Amino acid sequence: MQAVAIRPYGQADAADTLAIFLAAVTETAAADYSAEQIQAWARPEERDLPTWNASMQERNSYVATVDGAPAGFSDVNSVGYIDMLFVAPRYQRRGVARQLIARVETHARTAQLIELTADASVTARPFFERRGFTVEVEQHPVRGGVRLTNYKMKKNLLDSAICLSGHLVCHTQNQANSVRDHLPLHLALTRAEPGCRSFIVSATSDPLVWQVEECFEHAAAFETHQERVASSVWGQATSGIERRYSERCWTGSVLGDRSVFPLRGSRNTFPR
Repeated sequence: MQAVAIRPYGQADAADTLAIFLAAVTETAAADYSAEQIQAWARPEERDLPTWNASMQERNSYVATVDGAPAGFSDVNSVGYIDMLFVAPRYQRRGVARQLIARVETHARTAQLIELTADASVTARPFFERRGFTVEVEQHPVRGGVRLTNYKMKKNLLDSAICLSGHLVCHTQNQANSVRDHLPLHLALTRAEPGCRSFIVSATSDPLVWQVEECFEHAAAFETHQERVASSVWGQATSGIERRYSERCWTGSVLGDRSVFPLRGSRNTFPR
């Protein structure tokens, strides 16, 4: 799977992000909206780059790239409202939307916001529900005299950090060699993930066992990490190695522990 990178939006991204928006609305969302609704939503004849760029600059926008090519974008304002989250049709189902929403959520938590909100399309609703958003109300905005459907959705950010402590337990020398070979890249990629507070894997006195300490800012960041790892070189190379973890969850100053099982292994547009 090609790596997804997230960076802040810049003026040079205006044309690419506008093209992604129009393609996502006219192609991806066409499965859930009529041709008349798509035209009223996209309004390509009304879009110009200076206005688009100014709007993107105001909303604290991020751009996702795959091997350097623009693949999607999102934003979050000062009160936690996500105005747009779009992925180019050719990059659907590659984790682009998950990486974008994780970065947006990390930004919101760093700013100490208590919630995220969005007006999600019919197309986007399942994605947001999988990321912990709930529907507040069904809405029917009118664009150019055409009635659309979307959903006011919200996610509470007052949840706990996810921290794991445990061991990687190899049963053969080949497994141990695989850990040593793939660990440096795994460490670098994980530490670069949005929402990763710390990630430490260290050798123990037993050459077949490694100590693991990892902490993520919230459940969404941890879930995104798991999904990336499941399809990564590390995940494939170490899939047969035993994991023994306990999970520590903080909410304010409260600490709890519980045993956990081993780690397991878009459609995302907004009428506006």
